Amino acid sequence: MTAGLQIWNASGQLVLDATSRLGRIKGIQQLDGNNGSYPIDLSGGTPFWSFQPDRLYFHISNQTASPIITIDANGVYWTYSSTSGLSYPKTVTGTLIFGVY
Repeated sequence: MTAGLQIWNASGQLVLDATSRLGRIKGIQQLDGNNGSYPIDLSGGTPFWSFQPDRLYFHISNQTASPIITIDANGVYWTYSSTSGLSYPKTVTGTLIFGVY
């Protein structure tokens, strides 16, 4: 027997079909521009992540270092690319959301 959630609009059209997979958020971490990690058990499914920057434009020179995200069954890890040689470097801060589906 299939389990899940299905939602139809007033016209009878299927607008959401979550009978096969539905993501479960396991954690949220604020990234402050420094390398780091968040150890968490993500072995209960396929891990996923989403990064939401604090703002769209960080510096007019566009010399930014965005986080490089790595995820596996044991946790989430992030590093920032090198800012050496940049005149006005700015690291991109924001919110990292992660979980499994």
